[in-house]
Amino acid sequence: MRAEGRPDRLDALGGWIREHVPPLLEGPVTFVAGLTERLAAVLGPVLARLWRRLPPLLRVGLVIGLLLGCFAVELDGASGSVPNRPAAAPPGAADTGVLPAEEPGTEASKDRLVNPPGLLFGIATPEAPSADRTKQVADDSGQHPTVQEYFLKWNQDFDQEAFEASYRLGAMPLVTWEPWAGGDKAVDQPDYRLSRIASGALDDYVKRFARDVKKARGPVVLRFGHEMNETWYPWSEERNGNRKGDYVAAWRHLHDVFEAQGADNVIWLWCPDTQSQGRPPLSRFYPGDDYVDWMGTEAYGTDDAESVGPLLDATYDELTDLSDKPVFIGEAGVRPGNGKALWTQDFFSWLIDHPRVVGFAWFQFSDSEGGRYDWRFTTSPGARDSFRQGLAGQVLVTWPLR
Repeated sequence: MRAEGRPDRLDALGGWIREHVPPLLEGPVTFVAGLTERLAAVLGPVLARLWRRLPPLLRVGLVIGLLLGCFAVELDGASGSVPNRPAAAPPGAADTGVLPAEEPGTEASKDRLVNPPGLLFGIATPEAPSADRTKQVADDSGQHPTVQEYFLKWNQDFDQEAFEASYRLGAMPLVTWEPWAGGDKAVDQPDYRLSRIASGALDDYVKRFARDVKKARGPVVLRFGHEMNETWYPWSEERNGNRKGDYVAAWRHLHDVFEAQGADNVIWLWCPDTQSQGRPPLSRFYPGDDYVDWMGTEAYGTDDAESVGPLLDATYDELTDLSDKPVFIGEAGVRPGNGKALWTQDFFSWLIDHPRVVGFAWFQFSDSEGGRYDWRFTTSPGARDSFRQGLAGQVLVTWPLR
């Protein structure tokens, strides 16, 4: 946050405490979670990250100390010194397509968001970016998403309308850019072979896409050829006539084309799948720090899993050994089952314990919507409550992005 706005945020923090302390005994968890968000706005990006690193008990102790200090000020006759502030917009306010003027939000610039002042909360939905689905997610989660993820194939141009719709909803667009024409994953598509991309054979399309991204002006997260370390997509180096080294060559060529076209508003997200036994090291597919802004992976829990560590820890360690770049979870979800609420709860605890992670996008698809399984956090009241409480405990990037 900008330093010159800090006095106003301190005033707002004091007013929020005065409003919410009376019902504290009725809802201590909600109170502390809400106070955590507002402290993050006051502390700024660096100290907010440090706040996330603190053990939960220490954070509770600091909150209690702050409350005692506020009560001391009240007893000293300082009440009434805080001006009234407009109430925050309730979840779903973005459905009007007009962002509320009273919300300060976060500056939507690449420099600001590559190392964001908190955690980016993203969603991927079948209709993304959709005002109706975003309202539903905000109502269910208690928070507005700040990232809207959607998918484009290489027979589709950059979607300016979707870009603008994302920002109308107060969120940055994340485009998963898949080099194929869709269809059956088992069928090779030699027109989109990685060597053809690297050689410039598809540059007419790539240059047009890059120029359209440049015209959009605001930051766009571009996630090219995700899950490249596995074998199920035609851009795997073990499929479609591709060879070892082709993926890195294709990525670097794309980056160079975008740079030559002046499209410097891209946040490049390199996103392998979680590592599985017997697969090549991630370093084989890494384009290099000069070509990547964020590293990523995916977090899909099975129906019997209750903890996230066995899924993510090894991949996270491999990523962070590879580079100092921030980490973004490109897709996350968990199948329905007895452990879904526990897994969801543990996912948010895992995020707090791994401060290199700057955001995630929840895959809010059901099986009937093309998800194969129902990954939504709303499949049961327990899963929804775990998601809502876990999200409330994070230091989030302030919505809306402007």
